[in-house]
Amino acid sequence: MGPEELTELVAIARRHHVDGVSRIDIAAERGLSRFKVGRILQAAREAGIVRVEVRAPAGIDYELSEELRTRYGLRRALAVQTADETHVREPLGQVAGDLLREIVTADDVLGIDCGRTLRAMTGHLGGIAGCDVVQITGMGGQLGDTATDITRVVSEASGGRVFSLFAPLVVADARTAEAMRAHRAFRATFAAYARVTKAVVAIGAWSPELSQIPGLLAEDEFARFAAAGVVAETGALLVDAEGRRVLGLDARRVAITESQLRAVPDVIGVGGGRGKTTAVHALLRAGLLNSLVTDVHLARRLVRRTA
Repeated sequence: MGPEELTELVAIARRHHVDGVSRIDIAAERGLSRFKVGRILQAAREAGIVRVEVRAPAGIDYELSEELRTRYGLRRALAVQTADETHVREPLGQVAGDLLREIVTADDVLGIDCGRTLRAMTGHLGGIAGCDVVQITGMGGQLGDTATDITRVVSEASGGRVFSLFAPLVVADARTAEAMRAHRAFRATFAAYARVTKAVVAIGAWSPELSQIPGLLAEDEFARFAAAGVVAETGALLVDAEGRRVLGLDARRVAITESQLRAVPDVIGVGGGRGKTTAVHALLRAGLLNSLVTDVHLARRLVRRTA
């Protein structure tokens, strides 16, 4: 390629890629066909004169996110870059909050679960649309991390109506749970479950350190569920490693039902950190989540799994 041809390549490439001039206009300027201009631009790329670089903003591994989304057939997946696997709650909470601010509209009804990572999310909801906010699980966890606490903060950010549930997530027996669900004070909240369009839920592994549920159960009962194969839960919906539901707590839950949760168009699971890979995989296999916000370390392990 001689100097004259190179000069033309550089000039046309600059006009198109830097100045933003269309191929048709360049063709008119130079008395060429638009097909000739197209071939010149292609030649400029092949010669290395033009290089295309896509630079994603820091904070999310977009390629890994897409690989994870495809691997599990999710609506969306976000693999968040974290320094390690120990300190993941704040970065996951920030991305989850940013996501809600992006996708929630005033027409949505937003369902809220409990959890420490969701608590971190509440600090990143400034400017969220004025939607209604519904507490979809009863109270579990430490003070400040309960679904009631988180729902209150989210509703303050949105300015929409709030539907709270001042009841434990898991109670002693089915009769008590049924009485709670029928209580006049909670009727509006339970009625709102059918209208939830987006829900954000926590992901718990079946261990005292990685789930809010063990604190609601006796030690021997927790051990029995572990022996039955439970490895994960979300909102006290229990799942084994194959993604099969374990029904032992369902009648005692004061929360959105499994069928109601599955009817929500967009269920966003938020969770990560060391020790939760099996739990996240199980809940995805169970089909209880269709979106996921997790850390890059866990995401890499998920995409490497073969079953």
